[in-house]
Amino acid sequence: MTLGTNSRLKELFQKYVDKTITEEEYAELFVYIRNPETKEEVTSFMDEHNKQVQSDAFVHEVDWDSMYANITNPKKSVGRKRLVLWKYAAAAVVFIVGSFTVYHLKQDSIEKKSPLVYRNDIAPGRDKAILTLADGSQLVLDNNAAGKLATQGGISIERDAKGRIVYLVNGADANEGQKINRLTTPAGGKFSVVLSDGSKVWLNASSTIEFPANFAKDSRRVEVKGEAYFEIAKDADRPFYVLNGGSEVKVLGTHFNVMAYPDEYRSELTLLEGSVQFSKNGHAEMLKPGKQILYKENSSETKQVDANIEEVMAWKNDLFVFNNTNIDEIMKELVRWYDIKIKYEGEKPDISFTGVIPRNSNVSKVLKALELTGDVEFGIEANVITCEKKMKK
Repeated sequence: MTLGTNSRLKELFQKYVDKTITEEEYAELFVYIRNPETKEEVTSFMDEHNKQVQSDAFVHEVDWDSMYANITNPKKSVGRKRLVLWKYAAAAVVFIVGSFTVYHLKQDSIEKKSPLVYRNDIAPGRDKAILTLADGSQLVLDNNAAGKLATQGGISIERDAKGRIVYLVNGADANEGQKINRLTTPAGGKFSVVLSDGSKVWLNASSTIEFPANFAKDSRRVEVKGEAYFEIAKDADRPFYVLNGGSEVKVLGTHFNVMAYPDEYRSELTLLEGSVQFSKNGHAEMLKPGKQILYKENSSETKQVDANIEEVMAWKNDLFVFNNTNIDEIMKELVRWYDIKIKYEGEKPDISFTGVIPRNSNVSKVLKALELTGDVEFGIEANVITCEKKMKK
């Protein structure tokens, strides 16, 4: 049996492509798809159609489970393509894998337009923050700030050889614990601080930590917004608490990462070393190394999963690590690190990426790496990045 003689099958496929197929016809088409006797015809039709619509496209084998899912729920995507691996930059190998939804477009519907261009470039983020002292005074911190910066009672605030802000205790009394300081990184900034107890904190871009100049005698408490990595100094007599909205992390001495940006759809607590207790809305659970808790600010539900440590710690290691990351999540990272704005032109690309890219690269290198998938293109105008789906010729 051939497609030429089975006009009904061809008719159903054409209706499916044109999005005019009814629910009853979907069910009928599925019968053909699952029938071993017509499998070859179905495959031939899909391959022939892809060649006609996208003559330069990679023609893939039909995934029957995905096809079934799309027929029973047409809002789901169908088909995936995988791109080749390539080397990116002199010192780093970057793996780019692009996957995208297959759209059936007619040639005459593709509008000709001027290509996007890079009119300028944008440098990556750097050490940059604002330190607000208890009296409201502010210190602008950048690569030029060094040495002794300020004092608060018996507390000396200095910039060490590694570029960190260090709180040194010199006979401070208990009242110093009431003097709350705030370290804030803007978009395009990062910074690290050594607290008065010796605990170390690294702040990602667009993040804030509030902490006392000197901790109390019975506990240590800080509050975080955004993303921060902690290496807590051990002190059995003074547990360390990290507050974020309605959640609390209790530790004695450990290494962990907190990601709680207000524009993210969920927050994450990831443990690298030691143990912590996570509490939220009266619920508490322990976390072991290599595990991650996923939670939302407006929900009492939590989920504990295995952590991808490389991906979680990428920002601290000056890398972008994308693991099947969609375009929205990638753009959020770029907005925070490059202090840019994103504009989508036309239909937003339905694309995900897997790859590793140095975070100390100019934004143009990151965008060009993403463009290698062949299904998205970018333009740069001042501090605005334009992103659009690349149409096939």
